[in-house]
Amino acid sequence: MPKLTIDGREIEVEQGTSILQVAERLGIFIPHFCYHKDLSWAGNCRMCQVEVEKAPKLVISCATVAAEGMVVHTKSEKVKKAIRGVMEFLLLNHPIDCPICDQAGECFLQDYYMSFALHDSRIEINDKLKKRKKIDLGNNIVLDTERCVLCSRCIRFCEEVTGTRELQFVKRGSKTEITTFFDKPIDNPYSGNLFEICPVGALTSRNFRFKCRVWFLKKIESVCPVCSTGCNIFICSTNKSMGSYPAGGVDDQIVHRFLSRYNPSVNRSWLCDEGRFSYKSINASNRLGNALRKAGDDLQTLEYGESLTMLHGNLKSIKEKYGPESIVAVASPQRTNEDIFLFRKYFKEVIKTPNILLGETSGRESALQMEDSLLRRKDKNPNTRGAIEIGVREIADSEKLLDIINQGKIKALYLMNSGIIAGRNGNERIKEALKKVEFAVTHATHMEEGLKYFNLILPVSTFAEREGTFTNYSGTVQKLNKALNPSADSKGDWEIIAELMKRMDYPLKTLKSEDVFCMLSEEVFSFKGMTYGNIGDSGMVLKSQEF
Repeated sequence: MPKLTIDGREIEVEQGTSILQVAERLGIFIPHFCYHKDLSWAGNCRMCQVEVEKAPKLVISCATVAAEGMVVHTKSEKVKKAIRGVMEFLLLNHPIDCPICDQAGECFLQDYYMSFALHDSRIEINDKLKKRKKIDLGNNIVLDTERCVLCSRCIRFCEEVTGTRELQFVKRGSKTEITTFFDKPIDNPYSGNLFEICPVGALTSRNFRFKCRVWFLKKIESVCPVCSTGCNIFICSTNKSMGSYPAGGVDDQIVHRFLSRYNPSVNRSWLCDEGRFSYKSINASNRLGNALRKAGDDLQTLEYGESLTMLHGNLKSIKEKYGPESIVAVASPQRTNEDIFLFRKYFKEVIKTPNILLGETSGRESALQMEDSLLRRKDKNPNTRGAIEIGVREIADSEKLLDIINQGKIKALYLMNSGIIAGRNGNERIKEALKKVEFAVTHATHMEEGLKYFNLILPVSTFAEREGTFTNYSGTVQKLNKALNPSADSKGDWEIIAELMKRMDYPLKTLKSEDVFCMLSEEVFSFKGMTYGNIGDSGMVLKSQEF
């Protein structure tokens, strides 16, 4: 293992490590455009030049491997002069778009100018070379070739990660630009990564374009709920669709985008488009904020306390009249470990029903075909593994569940997620099946047509509005952080169950999700020893790796 010195600090590293990677470990910043930790070394931007003693000239740190005895200087006068020269060339024909560019505030070029350049241009603005602007590259990306610094990140991503090779350099010299062949749209399932890895404003998100300045965004760490991979994300939101954060009330909350969050053992730096753009459902106009009960053919709004009284009363009376076997409880792999654990505990230890099932979320047949070797998986639920580890192992899809109901032995049906049966079988079939049940209740995040056949609908928060954990397909437990306040009366699923347990005089002192997770880690072997604290940013693998 070679030992070298960077800016007076000695370190021993693995063979094959670049100088730039060594500097990152030491917390020494070296400016760069083309380097990306999950892409090959290109060495074409020349921003990362450093001085190595006894070397005849400056070297690019991203593509120079650390060697025994190297003495590296990253802030010498020669280095500063070289970086300043590179910046001048990059800015020579760069447009003055900062006031309108969506990348402003997180633009490498903007930051490096302020840190390393601060020079006056030697070319008049009217003499700058003009290139093509606002080029549509499909539903997700807008290209501005004038802003491009030719770092080739996007080209390498399409070659090395997706293998789709849509982008390439064309023309020569100062007229070089990136483009797709014949300006064809980019439609690969990971296209959103292109505007995220672009260090400047050349590739921007059509969905985020001109929506909000990045310095107004609140950025919270979470986990993508779209499939069982559990990609790490940032939820970027404001409290008003326009203007600064914080301002306004809960109703003004809006999520503007999801960004990938680096986790080398789960998703590295990437995120699929299905997950990236799933934030739109959080902002949907059909979000459910209040409890509803069936009144003839209509639904009436109900106070939260009244809804719990109605729920508790019906479950208790049906249990006493028909026995606990007459109640079916269906947990959802869309919910957190905390939700599923307390749900199972309530129905197993309090209600004492043997009928505790794990439902499959319906309405996603096309998504079941979306699987690849990179991130996307057929299981479109973020917590199937967690539910099975907790003990909810009997999986019931919508067909099986409706068949159970149609047998006529079930008097009460409790769904943790309305999507388990809504949407896949047609409303008439749901209507006929639920007629055979005396009391049907479901939790729901959004208003759907099929909900009108339930006796009671309880609003619950989305994953972005709660704290908790998901367990991905490989057994990694990862933490969700609350990015938004729940709308109106919506609660976490475990909060509703906790209230029901208290009404049954179950000794429960739970006040927050962390308390539920502590109970879970004490009672379920796979989670033994886990806490919110030691799960960390990258998650923790279950003790038992047997599925």
